Amino acid sequence: MGQTASNVAKKVVSPITSFYSQTHSDSSDLCKRSAKYPITPYVFKRRGSMYFDEDGDLAHEFYEEIFLDRQGKKRVMRKQERNLIAQGEIELPFPRLHVDFPVVICEAPDM
Repeated sequence: MGQTASNVAKKVVSPITSFYSQTHSDSSDLCKRSAKYPITPYVFKRRGSMYFDEDGDLAHEFYEEIFLDRQGKKRVMRKQERNLIAQGEIELPFPRLHVDFPVVICEAPDM
């Protein structure tokens, strides 16, 4: 069980380490060993959590008012779940580190 986890960890870390060695090493041997898809530790976009309605308004939730009796005295708010379009991907104002980035950024000082 431990061997499988270590193999997975090597596959995850190897593109990052090879990319790092490519950019920070003068050795031609390390430069020849490049990853197919170099990974950057930064995230530039995220999925939006809001929705557009039919009028083009943007919000997390939409409600509509429903009249229960004919005189309009009894009213209820019902959550609208149809005809909503997801916001899509949003560019972040500044890059953030990816959740699965396997490197320690800062070490805690010993006391």
